[in-house]
Amino acid sequence: MTANRVVLVDDHQMFRTGVKAELGGGVEIVGEAGDVDEAISVIKAARPDVVLLDVHLPGGGGIEVLRRLQGQVPSRFL
Repeated sequence: MTANRVVLVDDHQMFRTGVKAELGGGVEIVGEAGDVDEAISVIKAARPDVVLLDVHLPGGGGIEVLRRLQGQVPSRFL
């Protein structure tokens, strides 16, 4: 069984580091982002299975990420 490919989106690097440590080898971290624009770029490029998305981000928050990705990524993400 292959590990889920995950993108972590949070504006606090320390939080992302902690999440990675807790997840261990159970998933493959394929990208990280700290703001809305970076999140959109990483998600579109990496095409992860799962996105752990913070709702409070510089540039509009998690809702803005979802709004801007609508129609650009598979509907299973939204």
